[in-house]
Amino acid sequence: MSGKIPVTVISGFLGSGKTTLLNRLLSAKDVSPADSGAAGRTIVIVNELGAVGLDHLQVRHIADSVVLLESGCICCSVRGALVDTLRDLFLDALHKKIPSFSRVIIETTGIADPAPVMYTLSYEHFLSDRYVYDGCISVIDGVYGAEQLRRDPVAVQQAVLADALVISKTDLATAQGIAALQQQLSTLNPQALQHFAGDRPGLADLLRSSSLRTGVAQPSAGQGLWATGAVRQPFAHGDVKTFAMTWGTPLQRSSFIRAISRVQADTSLELLRVKGVLWFQGDDSASAIHGVHNQLYPVEALNNDIVPVPAGDQRESALVLIFRGNSGDRLAVEMADLLPGGQLRLSSSHNFVQ
Repeated sequence: MSGKIPVTVISGFLGSGKTTLLNRLLSAKDVSPADSGAAGRTIVIVNELGAVGLDHLQVRHIADSVVLLESGCICCSVRGALVDTLRDLFLDALHKKIPSFSRVIIETTGIADPAPVMYTLSYEHFLSDRYVYDGCISVIDGVYGAEQLRRDPVAVQQAVLADALVISKTDLATAQGIAALQQQLSTLNPQALQHFAGDRPGLADLLRSSSLRTGVAQPSAGQGLWATGAVRQPFAHGDVKTFAMTWGTPLQRSSFIRAISRVQADTSLELLRVKGVLWFQGDDSASAIHGVHNQLYPVEALNNDIVPVPAGDQRESALVLIFRGNSGDRLAVEMADLLPGGQLRLSSSHNFVQ
């Protein structure tokens, strides 16, 4: 298993259809080795809340590739069962006790926050040397999703932290309801690509659109942070809001790290997520930026075929900040002060509350 093994999280609120989606993806006739990497084998970890696990019985066509965590919600057990499971899987493949694998998919419980999984994969030493967090696919209930987003902070967190969104049960909802839900999701997470489960997107498409390396920005494909309307006026959804900053010239890496670390450390700003693509001075490629709460994950250089080097000196960087509460004006001022020369995508009134 050369290189790090990508890990994708499938999240979503209780009853949203995560297992149904996973079943369909893994049993599809068009799934090929290319969908899951060079080795052509994907390990699926199913996290079941409670003492008796049932979901693993519903995951088809993967047999011994399914690992069930029964120690409780994955967001509460990342230091224990998940770490042990991923370590054991790697060592078993290394010693040829099981076939080698090239990707891991983790299906969380409906009440799990994906953030601790991201943290563990980045900072647990054994795992961070061998695995890499590759994004989150969140399944949103097409019938009840709007209400869940209004009333439950976990549902909001799952949508905010997603890199790709799949809306389920569209056949049971009205067209007006789905359109309103899409607007809610665009408010919460404007840069995440939205899919309809009824359109039957393939495994390769979902993994690609949720990947931090290929989904974060694809200017030529018109998606990611450079999508039409993706960097736009601030949105508000309850007390979760979003705005973006852009720079036309490369940034100094150390200045950016200091700036983002400072705003992440200020808990009164209630920063939920930072995501973007930046050009740093002296680099020949752009870098993917990804942070959750007060953690900035390792900055990763992007291949030039993902974000090509533009002609001339124009190298535009974009950073999206998602936060909770009414600290938007203060956050915007602080970012502009710490990283001068950027353009804040704010309304003329600078009013973050709609």
